[in-house]
Amino acid sequence: MLAFKIIYINFEGLSIMIKVTDLAYGRITAPDLDKMEEFLLAFGMVRADRTKNALYMRGTDGDHHHLHVTELGEPRHIGMAWWAKTEDDLKAISKAPGASEIHEIDEPGGGKRVTLTDPDGRIIEVIHGMEVVEDLKVRDVIINTGKEKLNRTELQRISANPGQPSHVKRSAHVVVKTKDLNKFNDWYQSTLGLASSDHIKAPDNPDNNLMTFNHIDAGSEYVDHHVLLGIQAENAEFNHLSFEVADFDDVNIGHNWLESKGYKLAWGVGRHVLGSQVFDYWRDPWGRIHEHWTDGDVVNNTHDGGRWDADVGLNNQWGPAFPEDFVDDPHLHVL
Repeated sequence: MLAFKIIYINFEGLSIMIKVTDLAYGRITAPDLDKMEEFLLAFGMVRADRTKNALYMRGTDGDHHHLHVTELGEPRHIGMAWWAKTEDDLKAISKAPGASEIHEIDEPGGGKRVTLTDPDGRIIEVIHGMEVVEDLKVRDVIINTGKEKLNRTELQRISANPGQPSHVKRSAHVVVKTKDLNKFNDWYQSTLGLASSDHIKAPDNPDNNLMTFNHIDAGSEYVDHHVLLGIQAENAEFNHLSFEVADFDDVNIGHNWLESKGYKLAWGVGRHVLGSQVFDYWRDPWGRIHEHWTDGDVVNNTHDGGRWDADVGLNNQWGPAFPEDFVDDPHLHVL
């Protein structure tokens, strides 16, 4: 029998090992799992499982066992996990330089996994076959607009302010600093099949990029504007994990709830320019940023990305101005 392997080619001419289908979860550490769970519950997640050394949290959407992992340890960002479409993709990615063999995941939720490291040393997990769980029951989101006033005819009465957390639906994107943005983009695009959406120019040298937004390459199927944002920097640091919530009301309900619990606001509520999400960013007890967002742009392989000046890319359509400590912050932990 003739053996062969399919290799994707993207528009930049890079050969692609596989095309991941989405971000599965971020993996971080914290010295107190009780405090971390308290924050994530207030943030709108639900405990999926907990062991002596790790906490696994889920959202309202089922599909998979968890969307956030915290291991016991000094605060840092370990890495991120991505969904492989098939087990054959796991076999393909296991041939990447420095990749592990396929192995069973010895954690709640199970499944199979290949691990490797990105150019900055983050641990990257490519996973398949995790346990599927059922959706949690939440209210239907039906919105009346100036044009369509009869979408919802029942009265809408949401719990009294500040009555409840947001409803986190899914893990959406991650933002990190990198020492070499070009190498970073090439690796994620050639190894995991991501594609660039838009770039932000470096203010001191417009010929170079300061940031690159990358999205899942699902061909003509529409996906979020970005699943990974890389920022050129002196150190490889973590910035934030991002989670989609139910709707605009849910963003603001969560804002009020987290404020009432005494957590520190990082930035929000506002609407981005690039990606156009309605956003709200909060810091966990060790300063790591977690984002709520809703109503973002979607793109596919017809998207014509651009290079934007920094004052456009870091600005809002509305909401508070970009805070100076949002990217350059002493709470960020170097890998």
